Amino acid sequence: MKMRAIMSAALVTTAAAATFALAQGNDRVAFPANYKDGIHYTTVERGNIREEIYANREAIEAAKKGQPLPSGTIITMEDYRDGRLFRYIVMEKRTGWGERYAQDVRNGDWEFQSFQPDRTVNRSENVSRCMGCHKAQGNNDFVFTLDRMRSAKVSQAESALRHAALMSEARDAAFDASVLALLAQAGESNADARVID
Repeated sequence: MKMRAIMSAALVTTAAAATFALAQGNDRVAFPANYKDGIHYTTVERGNIREEIYANREAIEAAKKGQPLPSGTIITMEDYRDGRLFRYIVMEKRTGWGERYAQDVRNGDWEFQSFQPDRTVNRSENVSRCMGCHKAQGNNDFVFTLDRMRSAKVSQAESALRHAALMSEARDAAFDASVLALLAQAGESNADARVID
């Protein structure tokens, strides 16, 4: 009888700790400082809310090929309210990250975190709401905007840089010259980037 009471108390304590951790976010997802080096693939507008959404290149490439989003995928949303930055929401996928959650809560291997405009963790945000909402997107790898990732436009400059990176593993003067030559050949500038599929 005592053993059963001890085990019940341990289970309740573990469940409470997991619920608290879920409600408060987690320390696995750090703010992705270089998220704008990825691809801005969509803007979502609803009333006074505007969301600018970015993903790393590997995620966009996988989505375009119809492949599952790989471990290491990071999706960053800038959430604007009435034209002012309100918060950031970041979803990150890593192999094994979903194992800490019960099946009825789990979003594959995704974790979520909310950040203040100054990029510090927003501990008052209940990220279990993110998981509850995204749970319905299980057939889309728990991502509402997967179709937009698949149809994301990538500029010729982006394609040229990717091609040059694949052609050379060493960053040296010849590599830098080939990148500049490819960009010049594509006629790209930041202000006038043509788009290809």
